[in-house]
Amino acid sequence: MIVDDFTRLTGDPFIDTGGIVIKVLSLKYPQKDILELIKFATDIYVKNWGGKLHTFFLNSSITQSAFKSDRKVLETINYYNSLIQETNEIYKVGYCRILGVETKLYQAGRHNHMMSASGSFINFHSAYDDGLYLSKEALIRIFFVPLGVCFVGDKIALIQSNNDEMNERLIQNTFEENERNLASKISEGVLKSDFGMVSNALFNYADFCISQSEVIIKNVYGLTKSDVQLNLYHFTNFGASPTVDLHTFSDLLFKFYAICKTRHAKQWNSFVNQHYKYSKFKGAQFDSEKQEWFNEKGRLKYDDYKAWYNPILNELLLGKPILSRFLKWGKKNRFEFNIVEIYCLNILKMEKYTIQKIKELSSFIIDDKSDDEIKGAITRLNAAKNSGLLRAFLLKLIKENYAKKHKEPLITVEDYVLYLFPEGFSWKDTRDLLLIAIYQKLHEMEKIIADIQTEEQDEEESN
Repeated sequence: MIVDDFTRLTGDPFIDTGGIVIKVLSLKYPQKDILELIKFATDIYVKNWGGKLHTFFLNSSITQSAFKSDRKVLETINYYNSLIQETNEIYKVGYCRILGVETKLYQAGRHNHMMSASGSFINFHSAYDDGLYLSKEALIRIFFVPLGVCFVGDKIALIQSNNDEMNERLIQNTFEENERNLASKISEGVLKSDFGMVSNALFNYADFCISQSEVIIKNVYGLTKSDVQLNLYHFTNFGASPTVDLHTFSDLLFKFYAICKTRHAKQWNSFVNQHYKYSKFKGAQFDSEKQEWFNEKGRLKYDDYKAWYNPILNELLLGKPILSRFLKWGKKNRFEFNIVEIYCLNILKMEKYTIQKIKELSSFIIDDKSDDEIKGAITRLNAAKNSGLLRAFLLKLIKENYAKKHKEPLITVEDYVLYLFPEGFSWKDTRDLLLIAIYQKLHEMEKIIADIQTEEQDEEESN
């Protein structure tokens, strides 16, 4: 058998991860055939990792506690060699569910395949089969998955991208980290991520993608047809409770994030970094100039706090709106409105004209106005706790514009219905975006409006 039989993409994230690991190994060790690569991986699993693959292969020859190391290696090699030589007599002929080819099929249970049923879970299969039936190529690929994934928290994280180039680079990077740990003799098991939370891990994977390839940057700026999306399968195959959760870093989020990280990195990083939280780091404050957290015990750089919980990253990943976060930040910090605009266009799918109209309204509220008038407008907007109060505020602006005998209406019926209060959008988005635009304009003018009462609203929005 040639290695190319094991590297063709299939669309199955587990099978393809194993295939990419095989591809990386075959390029590194071109003299080795597939059985020799299996021996290479088996030695790592047994001799370096002590057979600790329980979260992948339940009751396999590698995880069997009754076996000594030599027997674990021998039993594993013999099994996969029986697949390669087709001497394994337990098979049936049919179409592989993964590769779609008609061939000899072998049982794929929890001992040699992840997230499939066997034993007491056979009711998941048609006709109460004792497992899925897959081709030898599919089963062999699965064997290499542990070298291309890592622990995030207490479960395994398998990362996949719809972009083939990035998919390969992500898995290759994980394999190379494993390889470095093995060379340094510090590898005792499956690679452990620095991140214990899925949200932090996914944003770190996105950072890696953005830094790796000009193709990816071209994608997010619309210069090629492909859109980048990341999927993270968070799973365990261990014990009586196998489980898998799918977390998606959407193409829309990737585009927004890539633009922020490449065009507005300084302000975006400052905004995000100040939102990290850790209950055990008492009395913490953030130094925005040095991008460090500190308390009386010392200072922490990014690598020290990057694994802390961050509501911004979590809410972006879950698809929750963060306009209120932008607003709270923008009241005290100068913040590029362009970041908010990119967010509204890409994540909220807001019309560009809506943002333009919001800018016009913010200028009307501030231009040629006294500090007391501006303060009054901001206070009234902050106090708008329902759509009725916001609509009343806008009506007041319309009347003011009319009283000044301006030729053009400040807000038309179409503006009001289709753009300021469009169907499917919350009135809070309109209010928050208008406040963000006002505060940003005040920052640009270096104009300070003192004694604006906003603490009550800030507290309400942070809960």
